[in-house]
Amino acid sequence: MITRRSALIVLAGAALPGGACAENPAPDGDSIPKPLSFGVAQFPSNLDADVLALMASYGEGDSQTKFVIEFQSESHGTFRHVPGSHPARFFEELGKTLMADARRLSDEKQETLPFDTVFLGPPTIQSPGGGYGGAPGDWYTTKLFLGQDQSELYFNFNLVSGLAEFGIKDEDYGNAVLSELSKVIW
Repeated sequence: MITRRSALIVLAGAALPGGACAENPAPDGDSIPKPLSFGVAQFPSNLDADVLALMASYGEGDSQTKFVIEFQSESHGTFRHVPGSHPARFFEELGKTLMADARRLSDEKQETLPFDTVFLGPPTIQSPGGGYGGAPGDWYTTKLFLGQDQSELYFNFNLVSGLAEFGIKDEDYGNAVLSELSKVIW
């Protein structure tokens, strides 16, 4: 289902210079870890019809992690806490993806965590070997900026398949990203 918000995302991506494609690179051997994949489902936002709200889930049963990702504009969004989440395995795997070497989770717990974002182009395809771009498709590619130091990670999602992933931007951000996300995913 395409909403006004989805159309806004497409228009914002098309406005990027030079038909920009996602800079989320394809993995190069073992040097860049594979992104962490999880499910997403779009649902109506209680706040505003123009907000794109996604329920994210990773794992199953007693070890399932859930959180909400809301895009409130082309440049801002919020993570939302979902009660009953069990994120131990999620953070273990995300730490590997982000190459975090000192995996300390935050003691601070919040219901929401704001972020800045940039859409990296119009919806595109996912290459068989990883990476994005080259033709129109169903994958939205974004870069998220978390916390005061603006730690970065890639967040890519496909509303048709219900799949999403977090990917490494730079290993220097791994520890900070884990700490920031653990404030709201608990």
